[in-house]
Amino acid sequence: MQDSFNLDEGDLALIHVLQIAPRATWTEIGKVLDINPVTAARRWERIRAEGLAWVTAYPKLSVWAERNCLAFVEVDCEPSARHHVVNALMRVPQVASVSQVGSGRDLFLIVVFTDLQALSRFVLDHLSRLSGVRGTRTHTATHFYSEASKWRLQALGADQRTHLARHAQPRTVGDGLLPESCRDLVLALGDDGRRTATELADLTSMSVSTARRRLERIIQNGLVSFRCEVAEIISGWPVIAHFWASVPPGELEMTARTLVTLPEIRMCAAMTGTDNLLVIVWLRSLGDSHRLEEKLAERFPALKLTERAVVLRMTKRMGWLLDDFGRGVGTVPINPWAGMPEALVR
Repeated sequence: MQDSFNLDEGDLALIHVLQIAPRATWTEIGKVLDINPVTAARRWERIRAEGLAWVTAYPKLSVWAERNCLAFVEVDCEPSARHHVVNALMRVPQVASVSQVGSGRDLFLIVVFTDLQALSRFVLDHLSRLSGVRGTRTHTATHFYSEASKWRLQALGADQRTHLARHAQPRTVGDGLLPESCRDLVLALGDDGRRTATELADLTSMSVSTARRRLERIIQNGLVSFRCEVAEIISGWPVIAHFWASVPPGELEMTARTLVTLPEIRMCAAMTGTDNLLVIVWLRSLGDSHRLEEKLAERFPALKLTERAVVLRMTKRMGWLLDDFGRGVGTVPINPWAGMPEALVR
């Protein structure tokens, strides 16, 4: 059944281009891949329609974690209620990602809130009271060393990557705060990060010139991450695993900065708690988990892995709802400013 999801080398190269340059024009994409721009656009629409890859956008995690509040929440469920809990959490716009994991906890959430008080209300007043939830553990992120918008398929040659280097997402400038006037724009980009200023204007009731000006502002100031995501089933990296680690504070920065250069690393963040580092990886096989652990032990003697867990099913990834094969089938765009859905308020 998985064979029906296979993409050819040209498809993978196109996805890799969009990972580097999510908003590049079809003319430029065609030049990089040496294909007709119309062919490139049609190929992407087919891939996207099948839910095998998509472009999304959201407030930059590294900035949000330090200026606002981002946390990792572990949830224990009654076995018979897991499906109910997952369905309720998928619809919460502050819950960016939902993973069902194989050990240590039933669910693993990445959540974004405007501040610690909002996170506290979610965990203590809503999540903990949700029918079927037995317990929760919350770890706030203190620093992001890398997140999955930087992960690549490795389907392009060196010359092609060099040609696209100028599209690297800019560093955040200023105070890093996303203006309130740009919030609707970011939410509209969550469904499709390649939307034009004209399309965004139609969705947000802005004029085209205002939408274009605000779009350029959030891009140039590095306030938003644009991310071309791919269903792991066709990526060649079908196994997702979470590693919890402890690193002496004085060696955390150097260890993490080197760690994120490994091709398996999707996300690496410092966090509160006994374990001060969380690493999310994509692997080519279950056996690669052990091989990666051996590599980490050899290259990073200061890093002590304290726990590891394989993701059994990822139900939501950065605002996108996924089917059992990891294909994008819908969106609940990340919205830290939203109220709680009725399912969690009752």
